[in-house]
Amino acid sequence: MQTVAYPGWDGFLGTRASFMLDVLVIAMALVVVVLAWSVYQVKYRRRFVLHKWVQVILGLVLLVAVVVFEVDVRLNGWEDRATGAIGGQASTTVWTALTIHLVFAVAATILWPVVIIRALLNFPNPPAPGPHSRFHRLWGRIAAIDMVITAFTGWTFYYLAFA
Repeated sequence: MQTVAYPGWDGFLGTRASFMLDVLVIAMALVVVVLAWSVYQVKYRRRFVLHKWVQVILGLVLLVAVVVFEVDVRLNGWEDRATGAIGGQASTTVWTALTIHLVFAVAATILWPVVIIRALLNFPNPPAPGPHSRFHRLWGRIAAIDMVITAFTGWTFYYLAFA
């Protein structure tokens, strides 16, 4: 059996995925856990300052991870790794999983900065409940749910394409 040489660094999770895809899979697991913890902290413990900074840091980490991931995909592609062959074409199932994932990922890319920037502009410093709270609770909840769905659809795509 001939070994296929893929562009870019190989991953570490034992699949055909690249190093950056593996990093992103792990990062999204951490993001979901930290996101849930942060929401718990603000909702039940009323730790507004902690919630603010955790969300700002999560937003920045996600921005860096997505930019590095996009650069990796643009430079090295993904379809050869997904098919296990140079010049291969991914199945319809893989493309469908990717399309569904991208719908939620693009929405998250729009929602998160809007929610974070509006919060930074409209909450006092230090943050406390106020007139902006209703908007923030609604759209923050939508953005958090979207991020969780983005993670699950990303993991589904990863499994279908590279496992």
